[in-house]
Amino acid sequence: MKVRLTTGSLALFLGAAVLLLLSVTLSASMKKWALIVPGGSKLEDVSFVEIAKLCRGEKQSWPDGQTFTLVMLAPEAPEMRDPVRKLFGVSSTEIKPLVAKLNGTRPFIKIVEHDEDVLRAVNATPGTIGIIDVYAINSSVKVLRIDGRLPFDPGYALKAN
Repeated sequence: MKVRLTTGSLALFLGAAVLLLLSVTLSASMKKWALIVPGGSKLEDVSFVEIAKLCRGEKQSWPDGQTFTLVMLAPEAPEMRDPVRKLFGVSSTEIKPLVAKLNGTRPFIKIVEHDEDVLRAVNATPGTIGIIDVYAINSSVKVLRIDGRLPFDPGYALKAN
């Protein structure tokens, strides 16, 4: 059986393929991110300025003295572009050298492969926060408010632009 493609059907097929590619690209960059802490943490709300200072290494510990550690997925991944730019003030191409510098004295930023690894690491180490896809959150952790806002609130700091 021979299949004949007309110009119209070929154009329709190519258009659908382009739309699919764009939707996959946009969905990766439009993920909803949240900062999480262990479920039993007393920390409820933090200012974006404080989190940014901690992520950039300008501060090494929380106000209560606990050592700060951030757990995240590969910072150079396309879906991490917005959180990296906002929290670290650098592009996704500049993040690897910054992470290496910050981790030079101690494990300051821990890179993991899956959201489940973020959940485990956050619960295993006091003072640790994680950046995670909101749809991967479970009852073992608590979502940290940033400037009084949660991930689905307008103006949440980690929302994609």
